[in-house]
Amino acid sequence: MPGPMPRRTLVSPVFPQLTTNMPAELKPDGAKSLQAALDEWSDKLPGVTLALASTSGLLFSSSAGRYDVLDASSRALAEDDVMWFASTTKLLTAVAYLQLVDRGVVSLDTDMRGKYAPLDAAASRIFTRLDESGTAQFVPNDKAVPLGALLNQTSGFGMEFGEQVQSYKTSADKGTGFVNSCKVENLINTPLMFEPGSTFQYGNSAEWLGLILPSLVGVSTEDYFQENILRPLGMSNTTFYPFGEELKDRLVPLRFGGEHGYEVLTDQMPLLTLPRKTEDIEYPVAGGGIYSTSRDYIKLLSHLLSHYASLTGGAKRPESPLLSDASVWSLFSRSLPEAALPAMATALSHFMGVDGLAAGEADWSTGMSLYLPADGRRAPNGRHAGSAGWGGAAGTTYWIDPVAGVAAVFSTQTIPSSAPAVVAFKGAMERSVYAALA
Repeated sequence: MPGPMPRRTLVSPVFPQLTTNMPAELKPDGAKSLQAALDEWSDKLPGVTLALASTSGLLFSSSAGRYDVLDASSRALAEDDVMWFASTTKLLTAVAYLQLVDRGVVSLDTDMRGKYAPLDAAASRIFTRLDESGTAQFVPNDKAVPLGALLNQTSGFGMEFGEQVQSYKTSADKGTGFVNSCKVENLINTPLMFEPGSTFQYGNSAEWLGLILPSLVGVSTEDYFQENILRPLGMSNTTFYPFGEELKDRLVPLRFGGEHGYEVLTDQMPLLTLPRKTEDIEYPVAGGGIYSTSRDYIKLLSHLLSHYASLTGGAKRPESPLLSDASVWSLFSRSLPEAALPAMATALSHFMGVDGLAAGEADWSTGMSLYLPADGRRAPNGRHAGSAGWGGAAGTTYWIDPVAGVAAVFSTQTIPSSAPAVVAFKGAMERSVYAALA
């Protein structure tokens, strides 16, 4: 087995001029055109939302469609109705851990095996294959699992829906369920799938970070997020626990998009086993367990955009920044080892619908994907080279475009996110955002 590639030291972003000193604005009819785009898609998808911000604050936020697409008498979707934001959780988790880096609790190079015994056990071996009898085969692992690798998806913990993890779980005698169930055993009993630092694979790294966090900070993951990120930003509709009385009438039903229209989600996707009540959540899944709204989530994106732009003179620094300048810089900087770049290019090409990104034209920072085409070209739907972002499994997409000086997030509540209507929605909404800018 080849030795691991060292994780590259974080370097300055290689983007064009980031922002002007003038905040981005909408065209005179920009808000009207954005609402029209939402209205159009509300006839094709469950209710949809969009929020857009510049370095000066919110530019637009609205919703369209019904609260429940399966109920013809349903009320209209409201901006404060809460949706499953899935993997957008990873950026919040990155912010939480970068705060710990800023405070000296850990560093990006800290071997997290020494911080949590179950991680040490899970990372002690690498699954290679099933033998002829169906018995799992392993090789030992003695490589570190640094925080930086857990943040940038090179830790060795594999893709939940990937062939390797599914193959392993057919042979396991415990922890055979999937991680989105929020059951601890399903995470801690799944070993490494590849040598840490050897490649990029969008896997369960952030889930481990959610499980480890309380042992580092002395409070629950939910309480830490609320006290240190969500309440300071005014994100009052964001939580890992949306099943209480306060939100029961505002939690948007997640629907399955089948061949014959939308359906109640039952067992169409057996690997998707989301909790349905608070008691089902043994730990907050910090890679995909957050519930939020576009109007809430844009507050995080706007904050990070403004802080980042302030580092180049393009905006005023937030009065109460969540992170140090260095940590904000890291969110927009390359971090992957060279060996991981081909896999990252493939992943981002698929996610963004961009053909032919070559190795090195996509990267992952300490918290987001980075679009870095060698020729500086804009993506087909509008975002500039140097944009950072990601999304969630139920149709959520977000990005921060420092060149345009904007951040955006839009969402719906349907799976699979690979459905043609969802893919088309994502492209259309991004194009609508850039068309609305002055």
